[in-house]
Amino acid sequence: MPQPPDNRTDIRNDERATLGTTMAGAGTRHSVETLIGRAAVERGLASRNQVLLAFELIKQYPKEERPARFVEVFVSRGVLTAEQIEMLRGWVTDDGDPSAKSGSSMAAPKVSSAEMIPGYRIERKLGAGAMGTVVLARQLSLDRLVAIKLLPKKFATDAQYIDRFYKEGKAAARLNDPNIVAAYDVGRAPAGEYFFVMEYVDGDTVFDRIQAKRRIGEPEALHIARQAASALRHAHEKGFIHRDVKPKNLMITKGGVVKLADLGLARAGNDSDAATEEKGKIFGTPYYISPEQIRAREVTPATDIYGLGATLYHMVTGRVPFEGRSPKEVMQRHLREPLTPPDQLVPDLSNGLSMIIEMMMAKDPRERYHSAADLIEDLDRVTAREAPVHARPKLDAPMLGATDGADGEAPVAMAELPRAGSPWATPVGIAVLAVLGLSVAANAVMALLLVLRKG
Repeated sequence: MPQPPDNRTDIRNDERATLGTTMAGAGTRHSVETLIGRAAVERGLASRNQVLLAFELIKQYPKEERPARFVEVFVSRGVLTAEQIEMLRGWVTDDGDPSAKSGSSMAAPKVSSAEMIPGYRIERKLGAGAMGTVVLARQLSLDRLVAIKLLPKKFATDAQYIDRFYKEGKAAARLNDPNIVAAYDVGRAPAGEYFFVMEYVDGDTVFDRIQAKRRIGEPEALHIARQAASALRHAHEKGFIHRDVKPKNLMITKGGVVKLADLGLARAGNDSDAATEEKGKIFGTPYYISPEQIRAREVTPATDIYGLGATLYHMVTGRVPFEGRSPKEVMQRHLREPLTPPDQLVPDLSNGLSMIIEMMMAKDPRERYHSAADLIEDLDRVTAREAPVHARPKLDAPMLGATDGADGEAPVAMAELPRAGSPWATPVGIAVLAVLGLSVAANAVMALLLVLRKG
């Protein structure tokens, strides 16, 4: 059956235009508040409907009060926290005019083309995040393109952010794997700007591909997940937990090589000082965060496996595992709501891949894959159209019978149901038989007595 043309690009442009006019009533088409709302959607911190509904409430106030009511409405409705709003505000207004980049979800901070960092020439801005702006630069000594992350100036005096910034650079430097973005240098420029130089990945992200295709086919998803799992295996072997595996942190080169990026939340598993400092705090992205991160408990390699599982779920189904009206509601569902098996949403998904994802996303870390190496083994087997060896159907899952063998997996044996017994085997049947037996015995005794009398 012919498929309708893919109009998702037009739809996304319409959505962007809608978000771009949310504060139009105040005469500020590209207001800071509008950019914050748009950035929140694109970063996965809130849904488009949440943001639009919040802006509709803001429009009920007089125009002059709307900017002041922004934080109140967004926080009271649980769309964003005050901390997230300030983070995004700094992102979209950092050293630049909020409307400088029309049609973008973020402002374009002014980055001088001069050598603000000795040895590098800044070419253009690539993007921005909570921890800084990323620019494309040319390393003059080796004549190669690199990506440089610049710590926002407002954090330059914050010892905690500076420490975290350096930790990201040092963590990346200890990791040497073809599926992890390489680190080259970290330091402070003469003008006081902190910078982190890393490998430039010329390509897109898994998030970009989901947006473009709605969902990613199983063969491509397996190819991406396998490389991401390889990156995690290397990081875990070096003692690091990423803690923020998600579609935007999986970059793909034009040659199809997957690169795990953004080690800003990575932490050494044996870093007791960091564990003490972060006790009671939640780190991660709501749509892909593990239950133990939500509970602020110990993180392990299984934490990253959960994040990759949520990412893989999003890839093959076109939707995040759990949705909600606010980040808090999403996280509550990660904790309590059963996962809808991906093959129930996409019937042509192989049973093997569905089992892998369900095991990756088990709420109890002990029920997930013990290591990225075990996960890789199962991914390779499903890619080869064989049944996984570590993932198994859940005991409480309904058995739908044997597969037709089309996907090359071993048939699933149905549990044999107990056969219907004889009605005389029931308690009532036994009682009836007992009464009949007594009746026969009594009649026999009476007959015997009659015979003796006559004799």
